[in-house]
Parts: sequence; C-alpha cells; structure tokens
Amino acid sequence: MTKSNTKRIIAIVLAVLALALIILGAVHMPKRNSAQGEEILASLRIRTLLNATGDGVVESYVKIAQDEARKQATEEAKAAGLKSGDRMAAIRNAVAKAEEEVRAQYENAETDYSTIDTDALSAAVDDYLVDLKNYEDCRAAAEKAYYDAMYPEALAKAEADRDAKLAAGQEVPETLTVTVNMSGFKATEEMLVLEAKADETFVAVGEALKGIYPVLDDAALKTLKKTISSVVYQAGADYTTLYDQYMAAGSGAALTAPTTAFLTRYADDLMYLGVGLIIAALTVLFSEMLIAKLGIPRVIIGLFFILLCLLSLFFDLSLEVLLSNSLVRMGMNSIMVLAMVPGIQCGISLNLGLPIGLVAGLVGGLMTIQFGIPGWPGFLFAIAVGCIIAMIAGGLYGMLLNRLKGEEMGVTTYVGFSIVSLMCIAWLVLPFTSLKLRWPLGTGLRNTIGLDSSNFEHILDDLLAFKIGDFTVPTGLLLFMLLCCFLVWLFGRSKTGIAMKAVGNNPRFAEATGINVNRMRIIGTVLSTVLGAVGILVYSQSYGFMQLYTAPRQMGFVAASAILIGGASTSRCKVSHVLIGTFLFQGVLTLGMPVANVLVPGSTFSETLRILISNGIILYALTKSGGASRG
Repeated sequence: MTKSNTKRIIAIVLAVLALALIILGAVHMPKRNSAQGEEILASLRIRTLLNATGDGVVESYVKIAQDEARKQATEEAKAAGLKSGDRMAAIRNAVAKAEEEVRAQYENAETDYSTIDTDALSAAVDDYLVDLKNYEDCRAAAEKAYYDAMYPEALAKAEADRDAKLAAGQEVPETLTVTVNMSGFKATEEMLVLEAKADETFVAVGEALKGIYPVLDDAALKTLKKTISSVVYQAGADYTTLYDQYMAAGSGAALTAPTTAFLTRYADDLMYLGVGLIIAALTVLFSEMLIAKLGIPRVIIGLFFILLCLLSLFFDLSLEVLLSNSLVRMGMNSIMVLAMVPGIQCGISLNLGLPIGLVAGLVGGLMTIQFGIPGWPGFLFAIAVGCIIAMIAGGLYGMLLNRLKGEEMGVTTYVGFSIVSLMCIAWLVLPFTSLKLRWPLGTGLRNTIGLDSSNFEHILDDLLAFKIGDFTVPTGLLLFMLLCCFLVWLFGRSKTGIAMKAVGNNPRFAEATGINVNRMRIIGTVLSTVLGAVGILVYSQSYGFMQLYTAPRQMGFVAASAILIGGASTSRCKVSHVLIGTFLFQGVLTLGMPVANVLVPGSTFSETLRILISNGIILYALTKSGGASRG
C-alpha cells in the first residue's frame, strides 16, 4: 500500500467518524430546550433536592439526639452531685457521644428512593420554580437599573481618585476599578409582591418535604430555604450547568435514560470534536501541499490555534470574548510587526534593533504627558516627536549596518539590547518634571506610566468601536493598522520602494543597475525605526500604560516571531505576512492562557508557550536562511 493510499484511508476514516459525531450532536442538541430536556433536569432536580434535604434531616436527628443527651446528662450530674466543672465536662462528653452515634448510624445509610412518592413534591417545585424565577428576574432588573443610575457618579469618583494619585506621583493599578455602592438599593413594590408569592409556594414545597421526611419542622425548613432555592433555580444557568451540578450531587441514578441525557449534555462537544476530526482529515489528506506552501512551523501553529479554539468551546469558555481580545492584541502589536517589513526588504534581515524605534516613540509619549497635551492632539504630537527622533536614530543605525554588511542579525541584536540598557540610565536623568512621570521620592521616571483620559488612553480602541454579542470590534484600532499597512504596501510599489526591494533581493545586481545600495538600506532602516516608534505608541494607548526600562527589550523578538509565523523569511516578506502572523501569534497567546488554566490550574503555560514560539520560530528561520553574506 502506497503512502498516498494510506493517507486517503486515514482521512476517510476520520471523516466518517466526524460525520457520525456531528449528526449525533445535531440530533441531541435541540433536546436541551425541549420538553425532554426539561424532564431530564426535573428528575435530576428532585433527586438533588431530596439528597440535600436528607442531609438536613441528618442534622435534625443530630440536634434532637444532642438535646436529649444534654437533658439526660444534666439530670444525672445533678443526681450524682457533681461539681460545676465536672458537670459541664460530663454534659459535653454525653453530647459529643450522642452526635457520634447518630452520624455513625446514618453515615452509610442509603435512602430507597423507589419507595418515595414525589408527585406532590414535583408539582410544588414546578410552581416554586416559576415564582422564584419571576422574583429573581425582577430583582436583577431593579438592581441593574439602580447600578446604571449610580455608575456615572462612581466612574467620575474613580477617575478623580486615579488622577489625584497620578498627579501625586503614586502608583495606580493597570485597570480602573469602578465600585458602585449598592447599599442604598431598596426593594421595589413589584419585588415585594413577587417575593411574597414565592414564599407561599415555598411553603407548599416544605409541606411536600415534610410528607417525605416527617422529622422536618419549620425551623429546619427555614435553615434549608437557601439550599432548596439554589437547587430549584439558578439565575443564568443553562442545561449544561444544571446538569453538571445535579450530577455532581449524585443524582444520576434518577435518570430513566442516562445515555440520552449524557448525549444531550455533550451534544455541542460532539460536534466540536467532529469539526476537529474533519480538520485532521483534511490536514492528513493535504499535508504535503500545506507543508510545501506554508512550512512546518506555520502548519503546526495554525493547527494549534484551531485546537485552542475547539478546546475553548469544549471547556465552555467564551470564544467570542477570546477572539475579540485576540483582535485587539493583533491591532496593538501589528505596527511593531510591520516595522520588520522594510528591514527585511532592504536587506538588513530581521530588525532586532527595533527597540531604537520603541524608545523614540516612548520619548514622544512622555513629552505629551510632560506638556499636558490631551486627546488626539497629544497622540499626534507623540507620533510626530517619536518619528523625528526615530528618523535621526534610524539614520545613524543604518550607517552602522552599512559598515557591517553580512553581520546584521548579530549587530541588530546587540544594538537593541544596548539601547535598552543605555536608556535604563537615561530614564533616571532625563529632565522630566511632571509628577505623573517621576517617582514620588528620589529622581528618575517610574517604570510604568499610566495613561488616562487626560492624554491618549484607548484613543484608537474606542474610536467607532461596536459590539456584536460579546465580540467587540475596535474599529479605530483596525483602521489605523490597515492604514499603516496600506502606506507600507504603497511605498513598496513606488520607485524608491522597488529599488529598496531590489537591494534586499540581490544587492550586487542592484548596484550594477545604478542603485545606491547603502542609501536604500538606510531608507529601509529609517522606515523600520519610524514604524517602531509609531507601533509602541499604538501599543501603549491600547494597553493603557507606557512601560520603560527593560520592557522594550524583548519586543523585537516578538515582532520577528510574528512575521515569520505569517510566512515571511529572513530575506523576503509581504504585508500579508504581518496580518496573518500577528493574528496567529497573538491568538495562540490569548487563547492559550485560559485553556491552560483549565487544563493545569495555576500554570504559566502561556508565558512558556510565548518563549517557545518566539525563539523556536526565529531559530527555524535562521536555519533556513543560511549564513552567507549577501553584501
């Protein structure tokens, strides 16, 4: 049997299995909201309620035994003429012994539920479920209305407190916490009416439980009311949530068709698994073509991203929110990744000296805060200042690289690390005086500079943003990203851009045609540095903070990894590689953390994954690029 035939057979088997799972899931999925699904939950609910009440009954038996033991021990102690201390000790021992005996008696006792008539209880619980839901919905609506009314005042107070701390040079949290004081909330008239109605139906539930457990009294039912209510109704709980909770309470024996209930619960997971198997079948069938066109790393990371999407659905995580966060992270990182394009096209390979541009952008942002320029004028001023500094620094940087042709990767790495170390000293001595920038005590700038409404926090993220369900579209951020990509693409088709790419592809041939190789390399380096300055400001406005000192050191490696994941090499790249690579790289990191926290709670899997992907992809790219000089 040939290799291709084996792949076809494997793909067919996977496809058939996938089709069966998808059909099975599609058949059972609608049952969740049907009468059959309600019947499944009703049977589980009654058994869970009986279990919870049974536990309460045991506590009632314990209390009765304790009271009788205490009374008897007291009489015996008096008859024996024991002293006060000995009398109390005897009573305590008698009470503890009575509790131990009762708990031992019921510890392994099993209730024969087949002998219990639950018809009256089921009817009472159904009525209580309706009334309790009506009350809880009314209460939630009233609390939301009160919260919405009080939120603007709480937001203004939180912003004022944050601004006061920043003005005083104090550290502030990364996210603004708005706390609405709900102590003034009062129940509405409608709430009181619905609550009284729910209390009436709860009495009927209590009477039905008394018929099953005669030991129950009104006092015991009062203590069990919260437990009973949580078993009967939970706001926002769907079929899967209730099914899992009832099964965890040991109520599975109440099901007359456990297989149907199980398949109904995991119907969506069966379909997700089916989709995953279809993707696996296609990957096996077209593996050679995918590897030839995309390369092994991109195939692996692409499949891993799809796997994370399926796992997030399987673990009931909000894929909409995660993908929305991935889109935001793509927008805030994409300009720094785009900065790699001119560097690769002009022949200096991966510009790991990107921190030069990042530092220039940070200086522009700091000057905006120093001069107190708010909003769009401040953001544009920061970009203008950062670009001017980046052009000067990039020109000098390009001259250096021209003198060290063939060693660009090592030089750019060294320069990037060196500029970060140099600026660690500069941040301590630069003459900034704003209290938002400086340490409260001593000299120098703080490590993290908080942005707020007085400068350019989220100025792009909030521009024309809208939501589709839980998916937030940062329109302004994406439009700015696309504008920068379009300008770089347009520049690549200009006379200068074509000459620059010719130098990157074949410098000797370009020189023979009269192109000034050194000049084109400097133009590419300057453009890369300027894009880095713009990129860090876009990143900071979205993040809400500017980070100084060692923070920019690894950003060049992250940008290089993203563009390589997108399909670029150390000698050739396109703007499309930026968009694809940034989304894949940031998507894997964004989805990896919550999925890892479910699989391995408390792990640092996401950070480990970032390091492995970043350095692994760069290493792979270097092994494919060869080590020969192109100068």
